[in-house]
Amino acid sequence: MDDAGSALTHKDVLALDVARLYHEAGLTQAEVAERVHLSRPTVSKLLSYAQRRGFVRIEVWDPREHDEAVIAALLDRFDLTEVRLVATHPHLPGQARAALAAQGADLLTALVRDGDVVAVQGSAVLADVVRCLAPAHLRSVRVVQMARSLSECLTGREETSSPALLASTLGAQATPLPCPLIAPSVPEANRLRSSSPLREALALIPEARVAVFTATSAERFAPLTDRLGLSQEDAESLRHHAAGELCARIIDADGCVCLPDLNNRTLGVSLTELRHIEQKVLLACGRDCAPVVRAALSSGYVDRLVVDVATARQVLALDAA
Repeated sequence: MDDAGSALTHKDVLALDVARLYHEAGLTQAEVAERVHLSRPTVSKLLSYAQRRGFVRIEVWDPREHDEAVIAALLDRFDLTEVRLVATHPHLPGQARAALAAQGADLLTALVRDGDVVAVQGSAVLADVVRCLAPAHLRSVRVVQMARSLSECLTGREETSSPALLASTLGAQATPLPCPLIAPSVPEANRLRSSSPLREALALIPEARVAVFTATSAERFAPLTDRLGLSQEDAESLRHHAAGELCARIIDADGCVCLPDLNNRTLGVSLTELRHIEQKVLLACGRDCAPVVRAALSSGYVDRLVVDVATARQVLALDAA
């Protein structure tokens, strides 16, 4: 017997035999139980054990995630480098976000290389991506937080640890964004930008080769705009013209900032800086964010898109309208 075979335990061998009878021979669990003289619950446990041990690998091939027409339309219309689709599951509402994170992690693993600066927007989505990443040991990589999440900040559910967790997983050096999301005035914003800790982060962002960020529907933060300290006129303008949030910047359907004063008080990467990063990865999930995703794509803020199928189709429908 070879070394691999001799390393198997009696339970391993039994699990393999049960798995072959069930998956390859097509027997029911009851028939397998009768064949190997075990109880049906024991057979069920052995099948689960076989999966955990990696003896059985189940892959679901969902054709919706390989819709060539949708992928080709997005690539062609918005001049994208890559599009990855994930299916939406009406009976598993959290599954699309989990699939989005897994695809985002796979894409990030393929993109990041030694010596890179990776600019990220801190968010719950990025935290999900990090949980899907395998530890890496890259050399001379830096992760810089380029933006916070406006919608998460306004709702009081901001995920603040994701940039540092990503850096730890990649074996990289982390550079935080040590500042409030929005300054009370433009002069105060300028003062903060020139302060030493923030200046270091802002200076590193233009050196980034890879950027990872999300898009959020205006519907998610519109009810909370009173927390932005806006005049009634500006708040009304925001409600009428905002498509959504991109890297804490509120943009309209054309990809332009909605309120220049608010934009000038917002600290972090500018949309101009974002556009000049070589590899811009947008992770988006939910049909309600289709307007801001379309605005981001048409304005050149994205090179690689990871999106659920329903949102992808809605983006194309909006663009064709």
